Amino acid sequence: MSQTLFEKLQFADEKNLLIQGLPSSIEKQFCKLSFAKNMTPLLKSRKIDFGLVFAVNENQLNGILRDVMPALKDNSKFWVAYPKITSKIVTDLNRDSSWQQLTSAGYVNEVALDHVWSAARFERPNGKRARHKVAMELEEA
Repeated sequence: MSQTLFEKLQFADEKNLLIQGLPSSIEKQFCKLSFAKNMTPLLKSRKIDFGLVFAVNENQLNGILRDVMPALKDNSKFWVAYPKITSKIVTDLNRDSSWQQLTSAGYVNEVALDHVWSAARFERPNGKRARHKVAMELEEA
């Protein structure tokens, strides 16, 4: 029995959701959820419980991370989706590299969302010092 997309992403009724850059090919699977499509001042103040961001290149990903990383709770579930190498989308992201801006965050898991997209989960680093290091790395990018 195959897992649903929500099971793969370990979604468990989190409240403050950010799903940014959602491609139309899988959008219908999220239609019953209430989520922000972009960072908003309200979402920044409430902090993100669950984030799923889609990026097609490292430059785009770094821009997204600058906004999103400071708004994550310590226990947020945070996924970065990127095109598979076998997709027809031109990308410089892949599972073996491209994660320089997230190296201080702990890699947890990787799942296939569909035949085009994969997603990697990262956990926010514990402690102020580690969070500051990630923020500094993002500013340098």
